[in-house]
Amino acid sequence: MTADPPAVWERRLTRYADVRAVLADPRFLVPAAPAVPLGTGSGPGMAWLRGAVSRFSNGAEHARRRARVLGLLDTLDPVRLRREARERTRAELAGGAPVDVMATIARRVPVGVLATRLGVPEDRREEVVAAVTAMAAAYHLPAVSDAPPARDAADAAVGVLAAALGGGDAPEPGLLAAVAGVLVQACDATAGLVGNALAVVTRMPADPAPRWPVEAMLAEILRWDPPVRVTRRVAAENATAGGVSVPAGAVLVLDLAAANRDPEVFPGPHRFDPTRFRRGRGGSGGHLGFGDGIRPCPGEAAALALAAGVVEAAAGHRLADPQIPYEQIPYEPSPNLRVPARLCLHNPETAEGPR
Repeated sequence: MTADPPAVWERRLTRYADVRAVLADPRFLVPAAPAVPLGTGSGPGMAWLRGAVSRFSNGAEHARRRARVLGLLDTLDPVRLRREARERTRAELAGGAPVDVMATIARRVPVGVLATRLGVPEDRREEVVAAVTAMAAAYHLPAVSDAPPARDAADAAVGVLAAALGGGDAPEPGLLAAVAGVLVQACDATAGLVGNALAVVTRMPADPAPRWPVEAMLAEILRWDPPVRVTRRVAAENATAGGVSVPAGAVLVLDLAAANRDPEVFPGPHRFDPTRFRRGRGGSGGHLGFGDGIRPCPGEAAALALAAGVVEAAAGHRLADPQIPYEQIPYEPSPNLRVPARLCLHNPETAEGPR
């Protein structure tokens, strides 16, 4: 007979103030991934990547890795990212046939633009986009992705990115981890932001751009229907959260989606209203779509630029099937992401039959 494993103390926080307080409290850490050394003669895989990125690390190691990521992001021009995303999306939408933006644009365009700006050669762009998509599917779910063949596919995907960055030679591990972390973090979350935004604006009777800046629409989507729904923190010591004593080792589930609809912070929280964010996402009343506190998402500016370019290019397009209610849009299965599985758009001025 074997003993049952000890139960993990877990609590879910939904109030905006409670979530922000935990995100700003250094006593609460992210669940860390163990460091995995690169084996002699073997290439980097997903286990190594999880243990090498800033996302799954804490303390001084996180600060060092995050600084490397920030250095990469500082080289990017948001105006250029936005322009390239807009141009590539327009090319994908050219013609009058319906286009499934989730299959052809939502990941492919943002990840492709970002990858080439971070050193991936143009002729390996599509190969790397496919690899990053496979890596993203395994990134947050080690219990699922560590089983073959998913593990082998994800490990191979890391190798594809390494080969593209190295140009035939193995890239410096820290650079590979930083680039991979940026691309993977941008992949599904930006696809969800693009999909959720287009699911709203393309069912409106007219182009909403004259009424609301794209930035305000994206900020309100990040509040009203954020692609990242929850995040977790682990108590490093006995603490208090949400007015409750939290023992060391306890897991806090921070419900970002619920906090973003807290009526104490956002009047009429279930109403889609971009006028809340005419001047950006704000400070104490800002949305939590990119986190908050000690370690907010470092790629916010890049993600918003890429998403804005895609949404701008889709201006004038409408849902191919506008009869589907927003509540019935199919979504990809995920415990913490909200990404439409399919979203077909067409341009009513140049409509043709299905491709």
